[in-house]
Amino acid sequence: MASPDFDIRTQADFLADLPIYEDEKPYYLHASDAAGDRLDQVKITNVQWDTRPVTVRSMRDNPDIGLNKSGFTFWKHKSNYLPHQGMSEEMVSKYRTEGEDLLRSAFNAELVRCYDFKMRKNAPMTLEKFDPQDPLLVEQAAVGAHDITLDTVPRLVKPLLDEEQLLTFFKPGYRFRLVNSVEPEDLVATDRVYPGRHQEIYHLKYNTQQRWYWLPKQRRDEPLLFLTYDSKSGTNARYCPHVSVHNPLASPNAPPRESVETRNLIITKLDSSED
Repeated sequence: MASPDFDIRTQADFLADLPIYEDEKPYYLHASDAAGDRLDQVKITNVQWDTRPVTVRSMRDNPDIGLNKSGFTFWKHKSNYLPHQGMSEEMVSKYRTEGEDLLRSAFNAELVRCYDFKMRKNAPMTLEKFDPQDPLLVEQAAVGAHDITLDTVPRLVKPLLDEEQLLTFFKPGYRFRLVNSVEPEDLVATDRVYPGRHQEIYHLKYNTQQRWYWLPKQRRDEPLLFLTYDSKSGTNARYCPHVSVHNPLASPNAPPRESVETRNLIITKLDSSED
């Protein structure tokens, strides 16, 4: 039974339920620094937030929490290469490889590919340049409840595989996972446009039936995992909307939260019970 001692009352940002989105799709434009002064004449987003009070419950000792059941969980694992600000690209590479090895073993996977790495710091900052391919880039915490859409996954996955892997895995018998209480009508597809590529994510509208969880007193050896996509449809979780919130239990003098995030493609064989 989860302890209620760490349940918190806080606020989360949701996509505002506005008439404009009936005719105009929500979007973000992530322009490169090469755009220069031209950005001053461009509306980079039409997203508007609706801030709502939410109760966030502890996931510790909660039998309802699991990757297949709820779409998220946490493990015990001590990293040998935990990145930090100022580290080398070599350490980032070793951390990514370590994570791939961990996931390959845990899922008995045919293939694991870490396709993204981010460091985040929950503090105001100004980026003089934005290069999404920079492995040492430190970003702020993501805003608004969101997740990747199911329709955008094939466009994301195919560039990660070579021709032989595409022929091997893009056929029946394999299960694809992307490891980063929701009603489908709460999800609104939103475009994220980067230099040279386009991604679609879900933003979440507020619903009183939603349930939110966090990992209180998370330690450095407790990585949090959540699904952003599962190709297997059924009673299992297929995605996991997520959001950053203020922690009212934290000391006012506590340093800003810092985190390391990887995104991984995991391909496993379907067993007979999953066909």
